[in-house]
Amino acid sequence: MVSNEGLFGKVQTWWHLNQLTFIFPPMYRAHEHKWHRISGDCVGCMLCGVVHICGVKNNIVPCNVELQDDSSMVCMYTGIVVKTTTLYDAQTSIAEYNADHMQMSLSCNTRLCKKRVDVTQKNEILHKITSDVIDLLFFSKQAEAARQFELTRYNRKIKKSFADFMSKSKNDFMHNNILNAVEHSMFAMRTFRKPVLTEEIPPKQHFTSIQNAIIMLLSQLQVPRPYVISEKNEKIKNLVTSLVYVCSDGISCADIVYLPKMPILKRILPLELVLTKCFNIQPKIVTDGENIIKMCIKNTRVPLQLQFASPTCFFETNHQCSCPHYAGL
Repeated sequence: MVSNEGLFGKVQTWWHLNQLTFIFPPMYRAHEHKWHRISGDCVGCMLCGVVHICGVKNNIVPCNVELQDDSSMVCMYTGIVVKTTTLYDAQTSIAEYNADHMQMSLSCNTRLCKKRVDVTQKNEILHKITSDVIDLLFFSKQAEAARQFELTRYNRKIKKSFADFMSKSKNDFMHNNILNAVEHSMFAMRTFRKPVLTEEIPPKQHFTSIQNAIIMLLSQLQVPRPYVISEKNEKIKNLVTSLVYVCSDGISCADIVYLPKMPILKRILPLELVLTKCFNIQPKIVTDGENIIKMCIKNTRVPLQLQFASPTCFFETNHQCSCPHYAGL
């Protein structure tokens, strides 16, 4: 999340770095845009250089909006929730919702308001939740199943690319050159993430900096009331899960880093498309959580005291973790 001036500067920098690589004029119709992420709500086409920014009225390329199951509208270019209308669940009646709402209100009034959670207890709860989320996403049976699913999907795409090239050669009355088919498959798979192996997942202590960053941010932000910090609250667990994904790009605004960027996560996190299949988690929580955190940061009037330690581990280069081990992590 960046200001308008900061976003304008990022777009200018992106143009300066890529202007010589554009092969089409802006909005050339005879091509399909190849979007590249510039910031959280901004993407640019690597083929013609046109830029799309979510929420801007004079967009050259308007948002490609898709209606989700909960009636929210999501831009398919950036993954940002453009509009949320209702929170609808076909299995919940209006009477059940009203009863749950009254029960939650009474519970909040009798328990939370009278007995406020101090900073130490809040950090302990967040430490437990973040630890459980990291275990689930990287070290559980579900995480192993997700990696296996991604490997199978990757191999299937290789076979399909190979078969499509051979079939096209046959239809064009060309000689079937196996080497050309292999080269075509290798080129086609460059746009897909290479599946991560179990041995490429760093040990638990390597995630300490990620865990501390999430705890530090959530303990100082004024999150909405449904995200009250409690071990039994599924919403705060989903928010932590979302922040682990957001850490792959980080969050910054007006030269202030609210969540540091952890590039290794982009390579080892389970694909969002397997969250439902392997973890029974709706992929939409990732964009929802990011939007909620950005909204909280935007509404924060008092500057947050955030200081993140610089990582000193070189696991990404030599696959040997040198992070200090913390008991109870």
